[in-house]
Amino acid sequence: MIASFKPGSSPPYARRAVAIAIPVKNEDQYLLGCLDALDRAAGRYGGKVVIVAMANDCTDGTIDILTNWRPTHATLAWSAVSLLPGARHAGWARRLALDAGAGLLTHHADLLLSTDADTNVSADWIARIVAHVDAGNDAVAGRALTLRSDRASLGATARRRLDQLGRYYTALDYLRARAETEAHDPWPRHFYEGGASIAVTHAMYRRIGGAPTPPVAEDRALFDRIRAHGGQVRHPLDVRVFTSCRISGRAPGGMADAVARWIDQPVDAPLHETYAVTAALDPSSANPGDQLSFATLPDAIREAQTLIRLTRVFQAPEVEPIRFVPIAANDRDAVAERSVQFGNGVVPAFGIVGLADPVDQHHIPA
Repeated sequence: MIASFKPGSSPPYARRAVAIAIPVKNEDQYLLGCLDALDRAAGRYGGKVVIVAMANDCTDGTIDILTNWRPTHATLAWSAVSLLPGARHAGWARRLALDAGAGLLTHHADLLLSTDADTNVSADWIARIVAHVDAGNDAVAGRALTLRSDRASLGATARRRLDQLGRYYTALDYLRARAETEAHDPWPRHFYEGGASIAVTHAMYRRIGGAPTPPVAEDRALFDRIRAHGGQVRHPLDVRVFTSCRISGRAPGGMADAVARWIDQPVDAPLHETYAVTAALDPSSANPGDQLSFATLPDAIREAQTLIRLTRVFQAPEVEPIRFVPIAANDRDAVAERSVQFGNGVVPAFGIVGLADPVDQHHIPA
């Protein structure tokens, strides 16, 4: 087990021991980059960190990578398992990894984190999560941007489409955050809850009885269970990871399927779970006729811009205008910024793929 830091033995931000759970299924293309990024984040944090990789039914070079990788700052604990036929899905894969990580923690204040094997966390990922938990939150849902190398491989049309979706969802985030205020989760925030960036206290994970195991959307189900047990979930913009844009994924109905659908569909075909502004902000009013297409998406973006401008005119701003990385920007630790004008100010161009459902933005593909 990982012994937690004792009070007074280290700076406050480094007193929590951290276990990072990674479900792995044939990920030799991305796994080494994922592990190296986690090790850098462990070095930036300065506390005790163990990476818990759970390789399930792998037939590629994943086991060789786990056998030969040598971290500098973290420690690595990995296992290889074969899931039973009825449990060969994302729900049980993540549950087993999370349970293994939780088993290495000893104190209620320790942290259980999770990411995906095709994802690179930012160098300050752990440190920023710890800061948000220190502020009183029980769980933290980070935001996922896309790997620059993967974006380049998609082509100009695909990048333009994903950038449009990112701008639209960010505008909806801004409008929803103003309408659905939560004291512990104010703007600036997002509404994405995905497996690429999960954090929960050890105490809360034990309270909820472990992670739920649906075949899809296990990440959303975990955050829903945390809220059902009275936990506070923070959605900060400064907790960032960079994930792949692959169009052949491991989980049916997941991010890869969504990206593939967005890239290939005709310009006038309905966009999956992407609705006009009014329906997106009021799910009870949504109907199939409200679905957008790439032909109508620009008008919806302009409508959202107008609403944002009106809120800025008639309401005193609660926060200063901010800027964030759009989908076309570099995925460097030093955040590059590009202004995107919404009305008379700047609103973030949210460079995320695997975006939250605009009708119910707590609910996203697995």
